Amino acid sequence: MRALLLACGLAAMAFVPGPARAQSPGDALANGWLLLCPGAAPGSDLATRCAEIFAGGPGSRDASADGNFLGEIPGQGRAATRDNAPDEAAAAIELAPGLSVFAGAEGGRLKRRGGVNEAPFDGDASALSAGLDWSPSPAWRLGGVASVAEEQLDFLGSAGSADVRFSGLMAMASWSRGAFAVDAYAGRLSGDYDLVRAIDYTLLSGVSFQATARASVDARRELAGLGITWSHATGAWEWQLGTGVDWQATAIERYEEGGGGGLAIAVPARTITSRRGRADLTLARSWSRGWGVLQPMLRLGWRHEFANPARPISVTFLQDASGTPIRFQTDDPDADWGDIGLGAVFVFTGGHSGFVEWRRRIGHAFLDEAVLAVGWRWELP
Repeated sequence: MRALLLACGLAAMAFVPGPARAQSPGDALANGWLLLCPGAAPGSDLATRCAEIFAGGPGSRDASADGNFLGEIPGQGRAATRDNAPDEAAAAIELAPGLSVFAGAEGGRLKRRGGVNEAPFDGDASALSAGLDWSPSPAWRLGGVASVAEEQLDFLGSAGSADVRFSGLMAMASWSRGAFAVDAYAGRLSGDYDLVRAIDYTLLSGVSFQATARASVDARRELAGLGITWSHATGAWEWQLGTGVDWQATAIERYEEGGGGGLAIAVPARTITSRRGRADLTLARSWSRGWGVLQPMLRLGWRHEFANPARPISVTFLQDASGTPIRFQTDDPDADWGDIGLGAVFVFTGGHSGFVEWRRRIGHAFLDEAVLAVGWRWELP
């Protein structure tokens, strides 16, 4: 059988795209069987899988390739392009000079649809944060925040999943003069990915194979941003026009899967970078009440992605002694989409204030996201 596989592999090299050509995950692996199977160690689980595939009848290479769900690998990094900047509603709270403490929480839903090379998923995202603000004068505001965030992705079409956790610190600063304000932030988070890839395929020969490959991998995320806001008040109404840029890079370390029944893979280290421009128009109105001030607000925004282009990913099967790379493409990003937010700021007597905001992506080609955020602040005596 090993000789037969080797002969098939040599013959296929004349007309099968080589491993250097980037393609979809299913096509890359369907073609890759002909090149990697001759390198499978005799008697290994991978050699057994290869023998089953080549004896499985028409379409077996395609069916087994699709059932490996390699498209989940670029999908693991897609959620890393979410907006992780400090919540914008919190910045709408005007502070008196001095110290204040604050805390916030948010929860949301993610849906990834469409695309060719990245697996679709449904997901949940949540985050908790707490920090300290210092306003040495009405013009300056300095602060630091600690945060813990989690994303849970369930890939459609398989039992695969990705549980992602990050925690770390972020520094913030803002300066205002008259109608203009400049704000900036920078931070670094450490995290880990718990990954499950469920392999499941059935061949025409009647062979049905199911296995689970798992991995736990370290990751880190760096982020920074700069923005400018112009405000104009007319009576109880206030208009705000803001623009800025946000940058973040999520680095996922190299990892090797465990399990997989011979189909476990090694995935190299990779970095997903997003460099995003933004523009927002916000309309707010203030109402005075006996307990304080209520300020509902509506925000419409536009986002443009300058980075994160499609790029190749190469993986290798652990039991392939030749280390044949299976190379496939990620999907291109959506360059432009909208963002809508609806919320309110509450300013109470005694130095207490809070906010609530619901926001949602609109017009994105493949990623839907809706988030509800709440927060509370207390100006210390």
